[in-house]
Amino acid sequence: MHTLVDLFTYNRWANRRVFERCRGVDSTLLETVAPGTIGTISETLKHLVGVEDAYRFMLKGQALDAGGTRESYFARDLGWFLDRGQQLGDEYIALLAHLDQSALNQPLRVPWFNFPVTAHDGLLQVLTHSAQHRAQILSVLGAQGVEVPNVDYVFMLAETQSSNMP
Repeated sequence: MHTLVDLFTYNRWANRRVFERCRGVDSTLLETVAPGTIGTISETLKHLVGVEDAYRFMLKGQALDAGGTRESYFARDLGWFLDRGQQLGDEYIALLAHLDQSALNQPLRVPWFNFPVTAHDGLLQVLTHSAQHRAQILSVLGAQGVEVPNVDYVFMLAETQSSNMP
């Protein structure tokens, strides 16, 4: 379980770095269709957080519409998604504290898949899905000449260690 907590801690950190970098980018770039993403950078960022939210609902046994309608959810601005992404990171870490191996092996009903997955699979999907979209976004930004942050795990460690030094 410790590894999953580390990975979700990293996911929260990496998402924050990407969102913060996008805050300083010209809004035209964020709203222009970006080949290699799922539309625009803005839509991809919102999708990343939306999927993390959807899996959290499913893992907690809640209805996917518990957060409101899809339209109202995605109508929010990017600032809300940055904040929500950070909250989700905290919520996943708290959720992991209550899961044991038996809970991780339980089936997870994902309505858009027609094959079985477990809660463990769902957690890994959240992490890999977000990593895929962060890579797409950073690739598009870099191709446009925007300086992108390094989101390697070891950079999170270095940042954490330097902030804990006296």
